[in-house]
Amino acid sequence: MKEFNPLNVLVSFPYGVAVFDQQLTPVFMNPAFRETFGVPAGSAPHAPELFAARAPEVTMHIERLFRDGMSYLNHDFPLAAGNEKRTIALAVHTIDYGQHITGACVVAQDTPGKKELHREFEKEEKMAMLSMITAGLAHEIKNPLSGIRGAAQLMGKENEALAEYCSLIINETDRINSLVTELMDMGRGRKLAMEKINIHRLLDDVILLQQTVFRQKKIELVRDYDPSLPTVNIDPARIKQTILNLVKNAVEAGGGGVLRIRTRTALDPTATINPRHKKGMMMAVDIIDDGKGISPEAAKNLFTPFNTTKTHGTGLGLVLSLKIARDHGGSLTLTNNPGGKGATARLLLPLG
Repeated sequence: MKEFNPLNVLVSFPYGVAVFDQQLTPVFMNPAFRETFGVPAGSAPHAPELFAARAPEVTMHIERLFRDGMSYLNHDFPLAAGNEKRTIALAVHTIDYGQHITGACVVAQDTPGKKELHREFEKEEKMAMLSMITAGLAHEIKNPLSGIRGAAQLMGKENEALAEYCSLIINETDRINSLVTELMDMGRGRKLAMEKINIHRLLDDVILLQQTVFRQKKIELVRDYDPSLPTVNIDPARIKQTILNLVKNAVEAGGGGVLRIRTRTALDPTATINPRHKKGMMMAVDIIDDGKGISPEAAKNLFTPFNTTKTHGTGLGLVLSLKIARDHGGSLTLTNNPGGKGATARLLLPLG
């Protein structure tokens, strides 16, 4: 049997691990550690130089470990990475290596799961907020709307001079009624009419509906489909509504340029607040624009009912889309693209 080298385990370990001697020189550094702290392969800078740009406090903790024997543990350690700040779980403790030589072992674990779980709780709170609003207002609004619409119809028939104004009242009443219906759907949850369908046919239907808009705004559409994807079990009308909403958002955000619709298989990376929700292989539908991206202020209010930057928006499209995705056992996320140009809306749906 080939002799086992324990270092091979640390080399492929998903967490960053490094060992420093008492002169603060690294004696071991795995690839995950180099990636976390931006250390090029083949380079072995002393701790003060290595951590200066991203986490200068780490050097202080290593020195304190050697001087006072004080280890360090922080599950929410801030790590600077370019223009973006991340959070890692950082541990600094003693370790014996070689001929019982004492060193400092630094372990860095990225903690995106914690952030994702927090975001999922925020989404649940926002959908619960909408349910409370619908329970109190929907029926109270819908009943007088019917009376207003009926009165406007009668007035328009009896007085031709008022017909144009009555038509405007009817149209606006219908718009409010549609909004209230959306609210009621959110609150009570509509039963899904599930079918096995080819997702690319549904996407092509959405594209067909938006072709005139693409031409008007001079948008280049790119279909980036994975032909090997199997059929998916969904409610076609509801998912079509969701994708249409995401495409419209991308068109308005892009202001021209390229709009890419991409399909792939993916493992669901989002945290779940429901322990019975089994994570597995998913179908990803990505709507990718090349616009200005999501501002920090807008990112805070994503999926908040009635929050919108659109002139004629209701602020319900995203939260309704999120609920539809959740009803299917999937998820919906919106993130800025790497490089700072545009954003991606990702709809994940379970396969199988």
